[in-house]
Amino acid sequence: MLVAQVMEQDNRAPEEILSLQAQHDRLLTLVGELLEANQQLRFKVAQLERQAESAERGLAAATAWAALLLP
Repeated sequence: MLVAQVMEQDNRAPEEILSLQAQHDRLLTLVGELLEANQQLRFKVAQLERQAESAERGLAAATAWAALLLP
């Protein structure tokens, strides 16, 4: 579809138009890969945030127990 639109709007050589289509396809692939990587990073950040919260709660509990054990 993109090739037909470009051919209608521009007087470029067919080889150049196909090159543009190939670039467009590569860019779409890259965008898809970036979106997937972004989603994976979001999941990883959420996991790390949960681990940090758990560690903070554990540290608070350990500190409370340590205060009781010290003379």
